[in-house]
Amino acid sequence: MVDSNVKKNSKFAAILSQLRKERGSSQKKTAEDLGISQALLSHYEKGIRECGLDFVIKCSEYYGVTTDYLLGVSESRYGIDEENLFSSSLSDGDGTSFSTISQATKLLLEIATASSAEKDTAQYISDYYMLCIYRGALTLAKSGKLPQEMFRLDYSIGHELASAAISMLDARFVFMDDKSRTGEDFVNQTELHTLIEEAENYILNTFASE
Repeated sequence: MVDSNVKKNSKFAAILSQLRKERGSSQKKTAEDLGISQALLSHYEKGIRECGLDFVIKCSEYYGVTTDYLLGVSESRYGIDEENLFSSSLSDGDGTSFSTISQATKLLLEIATASSAEKDTAQYISDYYMLCIYRGALTLAKSGKLPQEMFRLDYSIGHELASAAISMLDARFVFMDDKSRTGEDFVNQTELHTLIEEAENYILNTFASE
């Protein structure tokens, strides 16, 4: 039977090596940043030697992940409960629930990426969602719910550039060929129906003149 400490050290070693490679940094550079020798870092990444708690904390700050993730205790890098993230609603039950947004997004992306969908349309949807989610992540970071280390750009600069990129996509939408059609593909009400209805209500309530 393998000792539990050996298993934990093996997980830590693998994750430590993975994070460095994801960053595209050499062992030499990373070791210098962490204040240890390259040989010692190599031993840590191979699981040959165990490190102290101080080094685990330093690595956690360096890579912007939780110590639990580094040690293989949690699969969440940033301490977020992904399983329950979309099961809750907005505050006071007001507005569209995260579950509706999640399911509607899943359905819309499935339609966009279906084999019959045009490649340009699918790419447009993908880019648009990516930028919107990025701006949402910036909002969470600014409110302290995501670590600053996740971002290379300053919050304000990142938000402005993402907004500019979305404006460019909006311009492409104006010139997109109109191939709209009528007909009901969904027999039953879906989350996409719900999201569209609530989005249009939000727009009308926000911008419609008295």
